[in-house]
Amino acid sequence: MQSASGHTRHTEQIEAHGLPALRLRASGSEALVYLHGAHVTSFSTAEHGELLWTSAHSSFVAGKAIRGGVPLCFPWFGAHGARQDLPAHGFARTTSFAFDGSEERGDSVVAQLTLVSSPATRGAFAHDFVARFQISVGRELKLSFEVENTGGEAFAYEVALHTYLGVSDVRQIELEGLSGASYDDKVTGQSGQLQSEVPLRFVSETDRVYTSTARVTVTDAARRRRLIVDKTASATTVVWNPWVDKAKRMADFGDDEWPQMVCVEAANAGSHRIQLPTAARHGTTTIISAETT
Repeated sequence: MQSASGHTRHTEQIEAHGLPALRLRASGSEALVYLHGAHVTSFSTAEHGELLWTSAHSSFVAGKAIRGGVPLCFPWFGAHGARQDLPAHGFARTTSFAFDGSEERGDSVVAQLTLVSSPATRGAFAHDFVARFQISVGRELKLSFEVENTGGEAFAYEVALHTYLGVSDVRQIELEGLSGASYDDKVTGQSGQLQSEVPLRFVSETDRVYTSTARVTVTDAARRRRLIVDKTASATTVVWNPWVDKAKRMADFGDDEWPQMVCVEAANAGSHRIQLPTAARHGTTTIISAETT
């Protein structure tokens, strides 16, 4: 991995919205990655254009999460189980990561960002760790988040690569790959539901945590493409769209933006959280790509 003080011809260190960021280019594709939260906000390919969605109303300030792209949820998903004073989805997405460097691997460029436990993180998560986030940009976007337990006792954590995909209209797309999977419905509060065999279509607010290791495909006929979310070492898949009312309640989400996105997230959450012994490591990966229909 090349030193962060230099750069490959595929890596450019820039400032975007007043925050330090990386622009990664390879194989006709380009990604924008903020050190704030190790947050990927854009991934475009020569053939299919932009695959992700980021809100035009997002904040780009220290201490606040960016809305859209691929937020990194760690070390818990959703609300903290015991402390209401702690932020939803953990502290990683609002903490600055260090840029370790980048290198070319075949026809891709790979950058690594790192977050190390500190007195600030221990106030919310009383464990020692090193988290390494690798972003590989080429014909596909591959995101790998690895956690190493550097402390003297085991701990558990949750993680989600909270991918916001850009779509023409969420009411017109179809989602395949979860047929027969069980899920908890966070909108209705029902647990242990079963996904039917027909493709999933969206008709209202959707917030589901599926027990599934499968690849998910989002068919967007209007854009003549399929968006593919593949993954490894991920036991749960989260599917989310806020719909009308919830979008209006979020200050960093435009009232009319909800049809343009759907979240399909590689995760390890709830009863599938990761149990990590001392000196052990675990990595969760998602791979985002597109194909023409």
